[in-house]
Amino acid sequence: MHKNDSTPIKAIDFKSLQEKTGIDSEFEQTLVTKKLIVWLVFLFIFASGIGVFLFLPNYVAEKQAPPPISTEIQSQPPQPVKIPEPVKIPEPAVQETPNISAEELNALKLQAENLLLQVIKKQEALESQGVKKWANDEFLQAVSLGATGDEHFRKQHFNEAINAYEQAIDALQHLEELIAPTLAKHLQQGELALTQGESDAAVYNFELAKEIDAHNIQAQNGLKRAETIEELFTLLEKGGNLEAANRLADAKQSYQQAISLDPLSSEAKAAMNRVIARLKKIELSRLLARGYSSLEARQYGDARSAFISAQKLAPSSKKPKQGLIKVEQAVRNEKISSLTVEANHFESNEEWAYAVQSYQQILALSPNATFAIDGITRSQQRASLLSRLDNYLDNKERLTSSAVSTEVRDLLQEIAQLENPGTKIDQRANALEKLLQLTNQPISINLQSDNQTEVVIYKVGKFGRFENQKIELKPGKYTIVGSRPGYRDVRKILTISANMTTKNIMVRCEEPI
Repeated sequence: MHKNDSTPIKAIDFKSLQEKTGIDSEFEQTLVTKKLIVWLVFLFIFASGIGVFLFLPNYVAEKQAPPPISTEIQSQPPQPVKIPEPVKIPEPAVQETPNISAEELNALKLQAENLLLQVIKKQEALESQGVKKWANDEFLQAVSLGATGDEHFRKQHFNEAINAYEQAIDALQHLEELIAPTLAKHLQQGELALTQGESDAAVYNFELAKEIDAHNIQAQNGLKRAETIEELFTLLEKGGNLEAANRLADAKQSYQQAISLDPLSSEAKAAMNRVIARLKKIELSRLLARGYSSLEARQYGDARSAFISAQKLAPSSKKPKQGLIKVEQAVRNEKISSLTVEANHFESNEEWAYAVQSYQQILALSPNATFAIDGITRSQQRASLLSRLDNYLDNKERLTSSAVSTEVRDLLQEIAQLENPGTKIDQRANALEKLLQLTNQPISINLQSDNQTEVVIYKVGKFGRFENQKIELKPGKYTIVGSRPGYRDVRKILTISANMTTKNIMVRCEEPI
């Protein structure tokens, strides 16, 4: 069995093999070598040749009745092969199973050799992972089992060798299973030593972890960190004293130096996070105070800026958001107040359309403002009344229509029922009412004709032939038609109004056909 640094392969002293049956206390007994295996194979072939030489003639002569196995050959051991001194070749040991065939023996030998190779590979792998430093006793026990298998192999007791090798493999596999938890254990203990400032303990555990896994990054980093652990704790202590004295900016600088010295230090990171949190809290309080101070002074831009900065500093805090809400409320309330003053001004000046616009802007800011809803209703109603009054006044001729006259009277009745409709509406309503009265007051007209022409006034009546006739007509437009046999009809449009200048109207047919 091969070992890198514990049991090298060397030539075997066969005389000592015959005298020794156990393993010395240092587990350094000579293992199986290729040279011994070659000699054993040579002796086995030699013995087989003797057997063929002695028994083959009789076997050929008596094919139908093979003779029994010679007891003489069994009882006589094969002649030893002489080799040069100082190494003596011992007689091959008698196999543990007398009736085993050569094929079976070779199979057992091959199995034992395969197991031996496994033992050697596992032993070498474990030694490369520093097993002697973390499980030396268990490893030596496994080596002892392998050495026992070697002893049986040299004696060609292959079954016993196989059994010993399998036990050795089981023991080595158990050690392999311990590699991962052992590595984790020492890494954890190394980290704990770092947190406690125990440099020697940290170095011991990380070096042992590195023996198990030479490429382990945590172990490599741990060894580097152990070199600076004392300086690190000095900086942490300095930062803690500064922090206790509320010199947070200086404490932050000290913790930053500690992190630069050991970027993996959880203590330094925790201290830095703690002092940053305290500085952030102080800055947050300052920004909130500035925001509310600006809000009280109605400096809404500055207040909004302060609360936004606070929100960026502490996104999870509700206080900056509450401050921003109050700023927006104050801005909205001030805008509503300004628009209310504006709407009242327009109402006072009876500029109802503008008042409506102001109230609509108020409702956009505060949809439930009842005073704005009432203001819109009031202003829209008066704006509509004023517009209708102006329309009737601008189209006086329409008043002659009975339907229009009815509309005007209804409008004037609606205005009369209003409380404080406004000066403009009252003035226009009075003017319209007087105009309506004049429109309904008859005007005396003098119609003149030649006593030969038939005179008709549409929608008034037929007046026949006459020279002079006075009639009364209400203001408005009238169509007068004169007709006479043999003459072309005469048609005139007469507009009656209170301020008309000519009241003598001539109607006669003068153009013969």
